Amino acid sequence: MKGFFTGISRREKQFAVAGIVIALVFFMPFLAMADPGSIPGSGPSGTRPTSAQEKALDVKQGDSCKDVLPADTPSYVVCEWLTPPQDAAKVAAFWAADGGANFEKARPLPQDYVRCNQKTDLSKEPNCRGGQTFCEELPSGWYKCVNMVNNEVTYEKYVDGKKQVLTSPPPDAMTPADRDGADRAPSDSGTTDPGSTDSRTTDPGTTDPGRGDTGETGRPAVPSPAPSDELGPGPTVRSAAPVATAITAASKAGLRIWVENDLADDFRAGDAQFRAAVAKLVAAAQRPGVVGVKFADYLGFRDFTSAAQVKQFVSEATKALRAKLPGKRLAMGVVVPELGCGQAEQCVADMRSRYPLVTRSRVDDYIRTSGVDRVYVASGLFGKSYGGFKVTLDGQESAITPAIAAQAQWMAVKALGWDAVVQIGSREYGLTHSGQSSPWDKERAQAEVDARVGNAIGLGAQTVTLWGHRISYDADHRRILDAGLAPNAVWQALIGKGMRERLSVLFDPGNPEVSVSADIQALAKGVSEIFVLV
Repeated sequence: MKGFFTGISRREKQFAVAGIVIALVFFMPFLAMADPGSIPGSGPSGTRPTSAQEKALDVKQGDSCKDVLPADTPSYVVCEWLTPPQDAAKVAAFWAADGGANFEKARPLPQDYVRCNQKTDLSKEPNCRGGQTFCEELPSGWYKCVNMVNNEVTYEKYVDGKKQVLTSPPPDAMTPADRDGADRAPSDSGTTDPGSTDSRTTDPGTTDPGRGDTGETGRPAVPSPAPSDELGPGPTVRSAAPVATAITAASKAGLRIWVENDLADDFRAGDAQFRAAVAKLVAAAQRPGVVGVKFADYLGFRDFTSAAQVKQFVSEATKALRAKLPGKRLAMGVVVPELGCGQAEQCVADMRSRYPLVTRSRVDDYIRTSGVDRVYVASGLFGKSYGGFKVTLDGQESAITPAIAAQAQWMAVKALGWDAVVQIGSREYGLTHSGQSSPWDKERAQAEVDARVGNAIGLGAQTVTLWGHRISYDADHRRILDAGLAPNAVWQALIGKGMRERLSVLFDPGNPEVSVSADIQALAKGVSEIFVLV
């Protein structure tokens, strides 16, 4: 360009500059309106072939999906129409008709399957009206079917093409065969709340770590310290819960999937039960789409009598899971009551005396020696206890509110440097409700979300797990969404924050609100990750 200008006369230079100016003034607006990345015919003004112009593939004429694949497609990609596209709708309608009766009569049935309770055309209805029934094959050939709405159990089998249904176990019925050939765990209990109590619970002052029966590994089978009375009973997980269905639905919804079961009770029960519980968790974790396993919650809060026993449990659990699940991520949950006390020394002393195995220093030791990938710190469990103590803020005394406790906890977690050792997440318990609908209005819901979720993320928690929809408390249920999966002020506040990638939910497939698939589809609008109870 420099050579061009040095080789022309002064008058020619003037004409060239004038031409450039005119071009910029008159043509730049038209260039600015053009989309440099658009392909002719692909934009809003472009035309696309109508369905009438498109010719349906006809397998009789030799058409197949090979016609749309490149020439270098590997030979192992088989691409022939098993059913011509024009007949596919008829085939689907045949198998879906009468609530899937034709499919159910066909042999062999899968080892477990889910069917609708009411006859419905699934091509028109996205969900099963009336809920679902989960059927699992027994070694005898009978199927044990559990209605997930009313928990009624039937035993079903086809004999000479005729369906037999019994309401009591047939003489030759046995417990379901384990898919991996390992024995099932004698107990199917799932993750429980710290407040879960049973016949073994005693006052912590009467528990002697040196007493009690021991198994072949020397693990003391002794009563565990009594948890706080304010926390209530724990969630119930049914043995027939369709975990596989939940994992499949979560995968279709694009969620990151974890499976979860607290192995502490099984560990204390001895090697046989511990191995069976690990095998059951491993079988779920090996399903496609599962990225990790959470094997403990409220670590040390209950079920253990010494810090050494807690560390032994974590060591053996991680060793067993890593051997069976190479490449999977491992997580555990902890609760540190004193962290919500802030500067209230009396509160700290009270929490340490009531919960001696989950003091700040001991949990710090558990985390730093665990070798896990993630740790979830429980929030919102001790609101009533905190409320009895006061802190000084701006020169004035104030009772410890949930917002103050949450902020104090997450500032302490950050100061402890746990995020330099593992990924730190929060498990938030305070946003659920027990009724049909949340009692909070928009203003209250926004404040609670800011205090319980915003504080945690703002102070370093990478994710917050919402607990949970729909978790069973005996005859009660705790929900995030309202009954029937209706959104409420809390859910709208969570979605409005735009934090979906940082939110996850704990899900019990044995207690769906509408159905496993419908529940997960609704939850996926607000969360990106799910923990499926096994």
